[in-house]
Amino acid sequence: MQPTPVTAVGLLVALVGFAVLDRVRRAVSAAESPAAGAGPRSIDLREHAWKWVIPAVLLLVVAAEGNSLDSIGWRVASPSALLGDVLVGFGVLTGSHVLTAPLWARVGDGGDSLAAGIGSFASLSLSERLFVAFTAGATEETAFHGYALERLLSLTGSVPLSGGLSVAAFVIGHAGDTWDRDAVARIAQPALVMTLLYLWFRSLPALVAIHALNDSFALLLADRFDDLADDTDSNGEDADDSVSDDDAPVDAVDSSSLAWLRGE
Repeated sequence: MQPTPVTAVGLLVALVGFAVLDRVRRAVSAAESPAAGAGPRSIDLREHAWKWVIPAVLLLVVAAEGNSLDSIGWRVASPSALLGDVLVGFGVLTGSHVLTAPLWARVGDGGDSLAAGIGSFASLSLSERLFVAFTAGATEETAFHGYALERLLSLTGSVPLSGGLSVAAFVIGHAGDTWDRDAVARIAQPALVMTLLYLWFRSLPALVAIHALNDSFALLLADRFDDLADDTDSNGEDADDSVSDDDAPVDAVDSSSLAWLRGE
């Protein structure tokens, strides 16, 4: 495949589109309400709905290239094959979480920031959480794997380079209000696993389903970490920075929840 200006635009949108979109959104929010960033973390469904702009632009790019959806991984051999890929992929992704949980528990903040990020979704209803999960799976997989990885493979022929750039873009694209540095570091693991799964299956529908199932499972358990998210947001401090006798019951709940998250 020969590089073209249209493909260059597509790669730019796929690799950094989410990060740019997030920064623009935050700049607009700060301009409208300078004090908005001073309060507790909150989830605005509009920021997730806006993520659909990225795959919409990429579909226009694919059309401008004269390519088909098959060129961005929209491949399904059969319904049974798709189901098999989803079950195997979800099992591999879940298994990687379980196997590495004890190791991650000893790195950085031990999972506090990741738990707080998950807990910040507790204010959403069940249907809203499922919308967020499906949106993440559909939009992110289309960008980072369906378009970026496929085009990079076609242009460079290098699996390590293409996969590495896809993983890096996925991780950087998650840095923002919901996920801090420690949480983003942990997101690198599923980013790598999902990239390897895509290189194995080369099926975008399968990856979308696996990603959406993984996120749905986490978000449906957001209530377990709601108190920790509130504590982390309070005055910009971590829950461990201000402990009193009144906080003891909450701390006990947080400890139990974190133990579950860490696989202890």
